Amino acid sequence: MAGDKNHYEMAFSGLLVEAGVRALAVDEARRPVLNGVQLKNFDFLVNGLEHVWALDLKGRRDRPWITRTDLFSMMGWKSLLGHAAEPAFLFAFFQPAHALPGRAGLLDCTVHETPAGVYRFCALPIEAAQCIASPRSERWGTFGFDWSAFARAVLPLESILPLPSKV
Repeated sequence: MAGDKNHYEMAFSGLLVEAGVRALAVDEARRPVLNGVQLKNFDFLVNGLEHVWALDLKGRRDRPWITRTDLFSMMGWKSLLGHAAEPAFLFAFFQPAHALPGRAGLLDCTVHETPAGVYRFCALPIEAAQCIASPRSERWGTFGFDWSAFARAVLPLESILPLPSKV
């Protein structure tokens, strides 16, 4: 499977391969245009339990955040894809081996262990992201999430993808 640009993508690809879930890593070289604006591509198209999911992977250590471009592009994909796929942000929180988990350890998420450390994966559907995102940095064009609201809104991957209960 493709999806080997960084360690977060490699870990997610590995989790899917181990679980036997088919997915397509999206080629970033070709970008669609919506209303004259070029959209950023999502990273993976994955067959889910009830939907096909267009997932934009966000590798993070402790704080969930996205850019204005991320949010605009995923909203654009929702418009372009219609009912064919559900866009969501896929947050991957990395905990190096022998490090303490921090607050990401309290999230309802999918845990994937590797020799390098532990990855905690959770999905934030685009509708939820729109509702709970708040400006983080005007200068950098980023949005953050109140941790409590984020923790209530995210979904473990087992709830949307055909993963065994323990991957």
